[in-house]
Amino acid sequence: MILLMGPMADPVLANICARLAARNADLMLVHPESEGDSWDITWSTEGGAMSDRFRIGDRTIHLSDIDSVYLRALGSHAASTPRERMIVTALWEFAESLPVLVVNRRQASHTNMSKPYQLRLIAQFGFQVPKTLITMVPEEARRFYDDCQGRVIYKSISAERSIVKPLTPEDFSRLEQIRYCPVQLQETIPGTDLRIHTVGDRLFATEVLSDGTDYRYAERENKQRTMRAVELEPGLQTRCLNMAKGLELSLSGIDLRRTPDGAYYCFEVNTSPGFTFFENHTGQRIGDALADLLCAGSA
Repeated sequence: MILLMGPMADPVLANICARLAARNADLMLVHPESEGDSWDITWSTEGGAMSDRFRIGDRTIHLSDIDSVYLRALGSHAASTPRERMIVTALWEFAESLPVLVVNRRQASHTNMSKPYQLRLIAQFGFQVPKTLITMVPEEARRFYDDCQGRVIYKSISAERSIVKPLTPEDFSRLEQIRYCPVQLQETIPGTDLRIHTVGDRLFATEVLSDGTDYRYAERENKQRTMRAVELEPGLQTRCLNMAKGLELSLSGIDLRRTPDGAYYCFEVNTSPGFTFFENHTGQRIGDALADLLCAGSA
């Protein structure tokens, strides 16, 4: 049995559910919204190990029946009531207790809850990372802007999605606002964007060309974007796979930029990537690779 933990309204989870159903996989959707107010969860441990029998909602399940777990959209927006938020917390704890393949476990998933922290981890795998400043001091932000010769972007520090934008002189009048909320500034790295999805030992690379600062929102800003599947050089493939493995991620979305002189900068490793966006533009079978991984039950 494959447990799918998350709201079925999430398009990525629905996509994987359909692909697994096409393989006649035994599935169970696990989310408090699926069964209303009567939903609950019970499990126990003995001698430090999870007991074979537990209950999710109205179903009693044996641990030996579970092959793998996929968690998706179980973040801060996954629940709308205090009770649902408590249950979501319990689901993370429950998944952490399971001795099976979990895509992805809590500790690995939460590395990008702090982007500065994750950048430090990324640098350990041989990728260059952009010069970064986190500050609540407007004068420090201005100094960083000058040091980078005016080539600076700003974005969120946490896992909350934000639109990456360039810092311009027109923004200087608003810098006083960062005294109440820190901002992350980074030097602008010129080059070509690459999104690398790793699924177990498989890798899918997408090259993105855009005249926008954040290619995800190119249409919103009336910018152009083209995407195509590409083949990475073997050494770079190995570095990406080793980083995903080192971060204990069975599924990842790695954001790279290749500079004109051939250097590779890594901006972030998405621990729960919305890969369907890239599939729709390139035809890559990322979801099929994930479905195969979940059916196999091992990375």
